[in-house]
Amino acid sequence: MKKSLKIFELFVAFLISAGFVYLFYKVIGFDKLIQFFKQLSIFDLLIAFFFYTLSYITRAFRWFITLHIKDFLKLFKITVYNTVFNIFMPFRTGELSFFYMLKKENLSFSESLLPFITVRLFDGFSLIAVFVFSFLLYKQYIGLSIVTLLLFPFFIFSFFRLATSLKIKKFNEFSKTKLSIKNILTLYLLSVFTLIFKFTGFLFVLPESLNLSLSELFLASSAGDLTTVLPIHGIAGIGTYEGGFAGLLILLGADKDTALLSSTMVHIFLLLSSLILAFISFVFLRKR
Repeated sequence: MKKSLKIFELFVAFLISAGFVYLFYKVIGFDKLIQFFKQLSIFDLLIAFFFYTLSYITRAFRWFITLHIKDFLKLFKITVYNTVFNIFMPFRTGELSFFYMLKKENLSFSESLLPFITVRLFDGFSLIAVFVFSFLLYKQYIGLSIVTLLLFPFFIFSFFRLATSLKIKKFNEFSKTKLSIKNILTLYLLSVFTLIFKFTGFLFVLPESLNLSLSELFLASSAGDLTTVLPIHGIAGIGTYEGGFAGLLILLGADKDTALLSSTMVHIFLLLSSLILAFISFVFLRKR
């Protein structure tokens, strides 16, 4: 039964991706995509890759806080591999790579589970915070958008305080050592900057002719990231990521050509950059 379900899910994932590729071909055409790629400069791509790499550095620092491993380059490599497995393996099964790599560092599943859950919670909190911030910015509520971003850590702190009241021994011990007010604030800032760096990088891979504002780009990028938590998505997110990204742009009033081209170019950059970082990590950080 389980095997049949997995085969069905893979089949649906394939249909989603193949359907999107066919839709893109019929609605936009690959010639137009190639034309947009030709408008990009090597310099812009390098800047985009620089910002995307910064997003991995801030991600890795979160493990530095929540885990006992204090070798930052090793944590960076684990972050890169885990993210790549998550992107290319279906249904979030790539998360298992995190526990496998930590087991090789003599950390058991029980020791790595709470740090993993904590960081993934901060992923969710920061994504909601950036989405709300971008939406308010798009609506030109500038003051309120900044206040929302600044007040969000208090909500997170309250959430973890409530969690400790459940009196789960292992979580309470973890909370005392790893979830101080300072650490919660640091994890929140690192998580927010991870998204800011990542989304800012996308800005440089989109031709100026697409005419997207920063708030529109951040909103669409947040929606694209939200699709990664869906139980079923396209192979390497192809189709579902674009659906979230382009769908939100269309809701904001963008024409479908702009929305689909933007989402496709951003996703191609995301996939290629992740693979490049994985290759660099494999070559230069292999011994770690």
